[in-house]
Amino acid sequence: MRFDSDESMKTTMILQIAIPKPLSNYFDYLPPPNTVPEQLQAGIRISVPFGPHKYIGILLAIVNTTTVPKNKLRAAYKLIDTIPVLSEDNLKLLQWASHYYHHPIGEVISTALPKLLNQGKPAHVETPHNTHWITTPAGQLIQTDTLPKKNQRLAFILSLLQKTPDGLTENEIQLKNPRPTLQALQKRDWITHQISPVNSTIEPHLKLNAAQQNTVDKVCQKLGEFYPCLLDGVTGSGKTEVYLQIIQKVLDQDKQAIVLVPEINLTPQTLERFQKRFSVPIAVWHSKLNDNERLHNWLLARDGIAPIIIGTRSAVWTPLARPGIFIVDEEHDQSYKQQDHFRYSARDIAVVRAHRANVPILLGTATPSLDTLYNAHNSRYQHFILPERAGSAIHPSFHIIDMRQQIRKSSLSKQLKKAIEQRLAAHQQSLIFLNRRGYAPVLTCYNCGWVAGCQHCDAHLTYHEISKYLRCHHCGEDRPVDIQCPDCRNPKLNFLGQGTERLEENLQTQFPSARILRIDSDTTRNKHAMRIALERIHKGEADILVGTQMLAKGHHFPKVTLVGIINIDSGLYGIDFRSTERMAQLLVQVSGRAGRAKEPGEVLIQTYHPDHPLLTRLIRLGYMSFAEAALKERKESGFPPYSHLGLLRAEATTIEPAMEFLDKAKNQAIAFKSNVQLWGPVKAPMEKRAGWYRAQLLLQASKRDILHRLLFQWLPMLQSLAGNKVRWSLDVDPQDLL
Repeated sequence: MRFDSDESMKTTMILQIAIPKPLSNYFDYLPPPNTVPEQLQAGIRISVPFGPHKYIGILLAIVNTTTVPKNKLRAAYKLIDTIPVLSEDNLKLLQWASHYYHHPIGEVISTALPKLLNQGKPAHVETPHNTHWITTPAGQLIQTDTLPKKNQRLAFILSLLQKTPDGLTENEIQLKNPRPTLQALQKRDWITHQISPVNSTIEPHLKLNAAQQNTVDKVCQKLGEFYPCLLDGVTGSGKTEVYLQIIQKVLDQDKQAIVLVPEINLTPQTLERFQKRFSVPIAVWHSKLNDNERLHNWLLARDGIAPIIIGTRSAVWTPLARPGIFIVDEEHDQSYKQQDHFRYSARDIAVVRAHRANVPILLGTATPSLDTLYNAHNSRYQHFILPERAGSAIHPSFHIIDMRQQIRKSSLSKQLKKAIEQRLAAHQQSLIFLNRRGYAPVLTCYNCGWVAGCQHCDAHLTYHEISKYLRCHHCGEDRPVDIQCPDCRNPKLNFLGQGTERLEENLQTQFPSARILRIDSDTTRNKHAMRIALERIHKGEADILVGTQMLAKGHHFPKVTLVGIINIDSGLYGIDFRSTERMAQLLVQVSGRAGRAKEPGEVLIQTYHPDHPLLTRLIRLGYMSFAEAALKERKESGFPPYSHLGLLRAEATTIEPAMEFLDKAKNQAIAFKSNVQLWGPVKAPMEKRAGWYRAQLLLQASKRDILHRLLFQWLPMLQSLAGNKVRWSLDVDPQDLL
């Protein structure tokens, strides 16, 4: 679009700006005063008025028409950027995500940006003085003697770098203040910079077995193409080594790789493994970084300075200068799905990004999600299988222990106690798994039946021995433990059940000389706590590890030869149709920590339901047999992946307005006469949470486009139906129906 004058620009140029508010897709503004048209590019940040407040928005597009009356059209305050913080490709991805998840584009973009960029901070990396500057292919072709004489300093530095393929630091250039000239060369795309590596001693590649080598060869042949793959490898099969060798090929092509991990606590060991292998800058992204660290790493990735990005769920939005491959480790993990506000799936977004960038994506796991397995069965994904553990390690043996035959008061069966004693005598490690933190999940009065409950949730308060506090694990409320029953004044209260704190105490009583290390979210709150705990494990400074699912995923503990699973029964009878799938994945994952080195591993599973058909099938025939049976059940019941779901959630200060809103919403949806089935509304399984009463309406369609067609018609009407008493949200492809 061309404009002949500033006056013409002011009257015909309309800026469509995304603002982090849940009200609309974008808002129309006039350009700031004295703006030059060339300064306006999609992807730049702009400060704008919005009501009585000022917001930082992103320019989406420039048009010459608007539906806003001229007397209400306001001018933006100022431009924050001279170059876009988000490229055209990044913007298109975010607009696609907004469209697919039916979430306001302003909030989608806000989610994808570091907090400091949303606050208007500068979007540039301060280049360290130890950075190596090197010429680009374009810079190598420039004949410096033909440059104008006024560019003599620029020509000198470029000529110097052309003669030094490995690059030079600013100090090595030996000119006073070379930074402005280097930046001028960089703007011309004649030079680039690489942060000097910390590690100069690089570990060699490990020798691959035939299945690993086949995967590496096939994926590397497809670099530069969209090639979605499921890497289905048993625990300990060497999936990480496959990632490393593929990434090396990606780096050889001067491209970048994103590696997603499901838990923040897996980041340190993954980073350490990668740093030992690659002498390149690695950007890390997770919630325990401070705001400055996040911005710095985000910019390193966007500007192409960091060829490798390792992070948790939100790292999937990290922009790349030269995308080469996307890797999602433990792709089955539920933590890849954001459960509030903008409810996206990082795994699915990674697939979309790889498709748009025309590069491979590798989904790695020992326990494929049924959705991913379905795509592999239908040839949408290439299916690579690593059936054996790497090196000399063998699969662990499994034993089911019938707890109905055990002493009721003891959390440890006789068989498990004996197995732990054997490992202690052999100086080997044991891992005892209980997916419940705290000391006891219930505090009760046997005299009158009172149970300590949360005032804000339909949940019991969990007792934590170390703090002597009762805490709600849903809303975070905590308070001192009662010294007597508040109903009958009975001074003797009882703890029922056990969490990891109580299990740790019991183990210390049973094995007083053992060094016991508990790992759960209570013991790893500090930034470096998990790294320190893992170091203790690898140094052999712990004999018995006690923990939740934080210990189940991806960790390599070569000294662990015994895994004891205390309570797996809750997953056998969950109300969510995915409960058994998650139970099977968790059991296989935690079992996979045993016997990963030379010594054989053993897994003891304590259960009060030893004859449960799904459990016995899983133990005897393996995860894949279980998954095939589960897929058959899903097909017969019509649940995903054989259908597509949306979940409309509503909450209010009492249950009646929420149910009334969902009834109206359902009737409105029925009026559209779509082929979408509507189930409910019903009260949520946990009806009250954090002071709000919750209900939900489930939408189910045989095809994705049928569901979305209804959503686009239906959603604009919902706010008027909700009024001011009800908060509502939509979850597309929900992973949790609770």
